[in-house]
Amino acid sequence: MTQTALKSVKFDPGFAQHTTILSINIDYIYAKINSFKNFGQKKTSFKFNYNQITKMVENNVGFCLASILWAVYIKSLGDLNIEGNPCLGDIFDKNETCEEIDFSIEYFEQLKKDAKYYLGQNYDVKPLYITILNLYKEFLLENKNFVSTKTTNDIVLPKDITIPSEKDLKTIHLKIEEVIKTGSLLDLAQVLNLVYKK
Repeated sequence: MTQTALKSVKFDPGFAQHTTILSINIDYIYAKINSFKNFGQKKTSFKFNYNQITKMVENNVGFCLASILWAVYIKSLGDLNIEGNPCLGDIFDKNETCEEIDFSIEYFEQLKKDAKYYLGQNYDVKPLYITILNLYKEFLLENKNFVSTKTTNDIVLPKDITIPSEKDLKTIHLKIEEVIKTGSLLDLAQVLNLVYKK
C-alpha cells in the first residue's frame, strides 16, 4: 500500500486527504463570526462552529504527528527514493516554513480565550499537542521544508525522536494504515511513546 515500487516510498501515504490548512479555515470561520455586530449573534455563531474548530485544531496536530511517524517509518527502510514530494525544488524560506506551524501553536491561546468569552467554558490545551507541534516545527526546519528531500536518507528526524525496534516499527506502520482509513490522525498519539521518550 505504501510502497509504489521496490525502491521508492510515498512522501504522503494518505494523510493530506484528512486535513486542511488551519489558518485559512480559522480565518474563514472568524470572518463569519465577526460579520455579526450583535454579541448574542457572535456567541451563537461561535457556539455553532466550536466543535468544527476544535476538530480542525486537533486534526492539525494529528497531521503533524503523522508526518513525523511516517518519516520515522520510511527512514527505517533504508535508502529509498521518495515519490510525490510537493516541496522538492522550492526555495527554503524559514519565515514561510514556520508561519503555519506558529499560527497553530499560537491559536491555542486564542481558542482558550474565545471559549471562555463566548461559551463561558474552559478549553484545556493538552501539553502533548504543543509538544507535537514543536517537534513538527523542528522537523520542518531541520529538513529545510523538504526542498531537497529526494530519498529517505535525506530525512533528518527531530533530535528527541528515535527509530525504534522492528516490532515497534510494525506497530507504528499498522497504526498509520489504520488512521489513513479512519481519518483520526490524532489516534497516532497512542504510539508516540515508541519513538519519543521524554
